[in-house]
Amino acid sequence: MTTVYDIPAKDLIDAVAQKLKKIESIVEPEWSGIVKTGAHKENPPLEKDWWHIRCASILRKIYINGAIGVERLRAEYSGKKDRGSKPYKVRSGSGAIVRKALQQLEKAGFVSKIKGKGRVLTQKGRSFLANTAHEVVKGR
Repeated sequence: MTTVYDIPAKDLIDAVAQKLKKIESIVEPEWSGIVKTGAHKENPPLEKDWWHIRCASILRKIYINGAIGVERLRAEYSGKKDRGSKPYKVRSGSGAIVRKALQQLEKAGFVSKIKGKGRVLTQKGRSFLANTAHEVVKGR
């Protein structure tokens, strides 16, 4: 059986995002059209379905890293902030986006919370990613 590790990240994330669009509990919040994804960004995302892409990316990161918390996920989506003539400085990604995405993934049953460890994938989440990876390989 094909695993998440066997295919390129971009292909998997795009396929998972398309599947997540069909799930009722994963919807873009009202503020998703105007929010920046971190303090290091100057503009909001340009893609229409960026919310589902971010949720798919979070699912993949949890699959690969195991138990992971909000702060670690914020660091994963961090970037360098342009401070003019001063040196660049690292800024974390948006915590509200990560928290809301994790809450929606929990509601869908893909992720569960472990006290003191962060979030982990449920069996449903693992099989969802594995099945999607298998479909991507079959579709090539």
